[in-house]
Amino acid sequence: MWASRILRAASNATSCSHSPLQHSPLTGLFAVNKPTGLTSTTIVDHLQHVCQRNRTHPFVQRLLELDGSKRAKRGLVKVGHGGTLDPLARGIVVVGLGAGTKQLHGMSASSKVYIAEGRLGFSSTTLDCTGSLVAEGPTNHIAKQDLIQALCAFKGEILQTPPLYSAISMDGKRLYDYAREGLPLPRDIPTRKVQIHGLELLSFPDGTTPPDPSLQQYGFLSENSNTATEPSTPSFTMGFKPKRMKHHPDENPDHVPIPSTPEGLVFHIRVHCSSGTYIRTLIADIAAHLGTVGHMTDLLRVEQSGFKLGDEATLEMEECEDLEKVGRAIQAGNRVSQETS
Repeated sequence: MWASRILRAASNATSCSHSPLQHSPLTGLFAVNKPTGLTSTTIVDHLQHVCQRNRTHPFVQRLLELDGSKRAKRGLVKVGHGGTLDPLARGIVVVGLGAGTKQLHGMSASSKVYIAEGRLGFSSTTLDCTGSLVAEGPTNHIAKQDLIQALCAFKGEILQTPPLYSAISMDGKRLYDYAREGLPLPRDIPTRKVQIHGLELLSFPDGTTPPDPSLQQYGFLSENSNTATEPSTPSFTMGFKPKRMKHHPDENPDHVPIPSTPEGLVFHIRVHCSSGTYIRTLIADIAAHLGTVGHMTDLLRVEQSGFKLGDEATLEMEECEDLEKVGRAIQAGNRVSQETS
């Protein structure tokens, strides 16, 4: 009798070790470190491609079984992201797989932490370095203390006017479509209240202020740190090809490039802000407060809803092709979600 019980227990242990449940939790959230030059939708497309190429993997099979929709019967898993990050920007994009997509609404509405590089002395159509030059302004009058005082003026609840080149809809049309097609807006872009929880100066080019160590860690001070308009496409190994970005500024015959550095004044800030905050607008408004013009040259999202760069719940784009790593990241991500809920 005892021998038969031992055999049954061994048999159950063996069958469990091969069960798809070893990938439990099977659905949830994790984060991807999006590189510059790719859209947030590219992450979703890439994961969908990986899952389709690995339909027989227990992780994918279980996702499709739990879904049971017409989409799943076609072999398509449910996947989405929790908040768009501009192609210029890089860093944390929260991703949901399966039932985890239901948690994404809370992600997009959560506060976020960014490190941004701004350049005073030049403004552009897009308020970042991908746009055309529209104005120049002085910078010689700006000292470090002036910038610090300006940052203090933007802490707390402030009013922002979203940029024309943004995904906000007006009468069923995206604002950037009005801009790209040269169409007048039906009305002025309404201002909105946003919350700046923290605003810290990380570097100032006065020759005496050492830059914050995080800037070197995240690649802001490298020789190529100001080439954000060029895509840094990862090496995809499963035949995935990202969709080509539309409306590259160089394709516009009227495009006026912004003069290259060292002209202007380049600085770095860390921003902890509410959902809906445009860092491009923040830098342009800071510049106006200082009596000049400015634009954003680089942006990194380092944290969103407890998901941080470098933690076990965050993957690089290439790592998403390893479903075992995706499974472990989801397990870590679900722990993050429980801690922050």
